[in-house]
Amino acid sequence: MDLLQIKYFQTVARMQHMTRAAGVLQIAQPALSATIAKLEEDLGVPLFNRTGRNIVLNKYGKAFLKRADRVLKEVEEGRREISDLSGSEMGFVSFASTSMNQEFSNFIGDFARLHPKVNFHITQLGDDKVKLHLLETDEIDFAFLNTITEHPNISTVNLAEENIFLAVSPSHHLANHRTVSFQEMKGEAFIGLKANFSQRGFCDELCKKNGFVPNIICECSESTAAINLVAAGLGVSFLPCSDDEKKELPVSLLEIEGTDFKNILRLAWKEQRYFSKAAERFRECIIQRFQKNV
Repeated sequence: MDLLQIKYFQTVARMQHMTRAAGVLQIAQPALSATIAKLEEDLGVPLFNRTGRNIVLNKYGKAFLKRADRVLKEVEEGRREISDLSGSEMGFVSFASTSMNQEFSNFIGDFARLHPKVNFHITQLGDDKVKLHLLETDEIDFAFLNTITEHPNISTVNLAEENIFLAVSPSHHLANHRTVSFQEMKGEAFIGLKANFSQRGFCDELCKKNGFVPNIICECSESTAAINLVAAGLGVSFLPCSDDEKKELPVSLLEIEGTDFKNILRLAWKEQRYFSKAAERFRECIIQRFQKNV
């Protein structure tokens, strides 16, 4: 048994699909299957229940995955610590975020220029529950959340507060209005984020409280795509936005009557884990940069 086998097993266990796992690992599917079979032979038990192309962890696989996660976590943290001690590089910063707006991208660019030896691992996800899972399993250093978390081993700090607007195209019949009511929205076609996005959940709940279900004609996995479709006149969309961003967007933003709901961006991290010097510096800088505007 070696670390490569354990890493391959962890990836297959997470995805529960041999072909997709092979794609992520960038190896041939038969080679991955052979590696998993050899690991099961060494352990003396099957780790998955197999039905056709479907594979699901069995009780042995679930028990082994807990140990595999722990082993790979320790190896990765050891690598980071040795890198810091050697002074050869500042290390990696890994995080999960729903989107990369202009303000956030500018910060990453500024940080990279000040710390050119830092490498980033960025994962774009809309579901805050999945982000929290990645934090808990030590797969990322930080997560940018829109929801409140009460996990005892997860710390959070508020970074930014944004109002929610209704975005319409410049040619829309409401484009010259300053505000819009929920009653006026009922007949509109909506561009929305995918249903598993935390921000989508907020907006759906907001509509429900005001007596209607939005007519979603298109779902996007990135807010930039939604903005571009609104600008093209395909529909309208709820959009959290800071005052600085409003000036640069190709859409008209209307204040929503009867609500003071705000979207709050939070930085989250797991306590009691090793952070590289790069990760510690990243946390310090992003809090300092964004909290000026809270």
